[in-house]
Amino acid sequence: MAEYRLEDLARISGVSTRNIRAYRERGLLDSPRRVGRAAYYGEQHVAQLAAISQLLAKGFSSAHIAEFFAGLRRGQDLADTLGIRGSDWRGPGTTLHVDPADDDIRTLVEFGLARVVDDSVELTDPALAAIVGGADDAGPYIRIMAHIARSTDAAVDQLAESTAAAVAECERLRPRTDLEELAEAVASVGVDRALRHRLAAGE
Repeated sequence: MAEYRLEDLARISGVSTRNIRAYRERGLLDSPRRVGRAAYYGEQHVAQLAAISQLLAKGFSSAHIAEFFAGLRRGQDLADTLGIRGSDWRGPGTTLHVDPADDDIRTLVEFGLARVVDDSVELTDPALAAIVGGADDAGPYIRIMAHIARSTDAAVDQLAESTAAAVAECERLRPRTDLEELAEAVASVGVDRALRHRLAAGE
């Protein structure tokens, strides 16, 4: 696991040592690992500094960022931190006026793409909701999603098995929680890249 002294962290992140100290004092940056009087920073500090820089560039104050990060450390998501219900921010089109007993709908529910709430069907993914919600007829989209889910089930399961095996091989290098998040991100990017390549080749 890579570790950095303060000067190295400043060089890698592009954030001055003065600002890094200030972020620590304000609760934005996690405390470093200390060995005697020496302080060592890890990749999580690099990631935190990148997030801080992006949020500051978007106009958030350091007090706001500290509040966001404190909520994340408590296991809250952004909606919890802001004191709102995530359901209040669902965009139009998340609810489908279809028969919950339909075979394709049952497939979507089985694969986690939809859920049945009070005899209504809601898409669980905002990206899917945005696509289907703008259509005059959701029926063809539902059939296509169900077909894709069934057709790719075995391949997705194989990808998950291979990824889990890779995580198991690397557990000695990083904590498992970090590895699972890292593996999910890497697999997602890989699938997206491969899919775009295949779709472009078929045009």
